[in-house]
Amino acid sequence: MSEEILSLIKSSNRENAEKKQLKKKAVWLIFTIGNQADGKNLYAIPADSVKEILRDATVFPLPFVPPYVNGVLNRYGDPYVVIDSAVLEGKEAQQSMLFIVLNDESHTCLRITDVRDFFTASEKDVIHFSEEELSDYYEGTLKVNNQEVFVLKVQAIIEKVGKEIAAA
Repeated sequence: MSEEILSLIKSSNRENAEKKQLKKKAVWLIFTIGNQADGKNLYAIPADSVKEILRDATVFPLPFVPPYVNGVLNRYGDPYVVIDSAVLEGKEAQQSMLFIVLNDESHTCLRITDVRDFFTASEKDVIHFSEEELSDYYEGTLKVNNQEVFVLKVQAIIEKVGKEIAAA
């Protein structure tokens, strides 16, 4: 094969891969944490990382855990650790009885204030933080209806909880 034909094939394959990446869509769960009136309390996680949304579950307190761990709740006989992300950020604890059960083996759920929406966006729509402003808990932001929504790094939060509980 000539160099020119080989170059055209490679270029075509690269363009097709880029087009597929742009078309790849993800569904995001948009929710609020805390009671801030300024609208800066919108957060997102991929909907496929959510197993269930619970309401009015009883949370049983645990001794010797970090303040952002509210305790555990009983989900079909299995204990799930309840994390209050507002306290993790240094804000006031939430009084909400709404929980996102995460779809992984960690048996963890997040206390949230309200479910706002399910939003479809491509991966390219997430504006990732640069290294200088990289947060421990946020991957970046997503523009939803002209509002900036923080994309949570759920796995980083779970790992932090696991390390701190193990150290206690």
